[in-house]
Amino acid sequence: MSVSDTSISVTATIDAPVERVFPLLADPDRHPDFDGSGMVRHSETHLAITELGDVFTMVMENPTVGRYEMENHVVVYEPDRAIAWAPAAPGRPPAGHTWSWTLEPTADGEGTTVTHAYDWSAVTDPQLLGYFPAVTAEQMQDSVRLLAAALA
Repeated sequence: MSVSDTSISVTATIDAPVERVFPLLADPDRHPDFDGSGMVRHSETHLAITELGDVFTMVMENPTVGRYEMENHVVVYEPDRAIAWAPAAPGRPPAGHTWSWTLEPTADGEGTTVTHAYDWSAVTDPQLLGYFPAVTAEQMQDSVRLLAAALA
């Protein structure tokens, strides 16, 4: 686990090959299944992520702001290797934070070392900065555990 003033990352090895892990991460309809924060409600777009530049919309909810939508702009798309998105309010550019998943096959190819990272270092809006981090390292660890459970 790595925690700084502008980012959090957690790493764990799960018992599933990258060929099974990546499609789950690329399916926004499945994101609530591995959300350790409890904020992700459901996908509005119902389309798998297939390339860099895709945008998918998620309905979110948290105690501070209630229910809201986020447009997630895919900023990394490397099949079976890495995927990341930058959230934005609908119709607005991304605010400067990213969620990423990096996958590395284990030596035997049966498992995957997963690194889940949250980076808000590019956020410049002073009003938004007060909301970061929106999750804890423990919640991110829960996301990786839930991902493993979804693949079991």
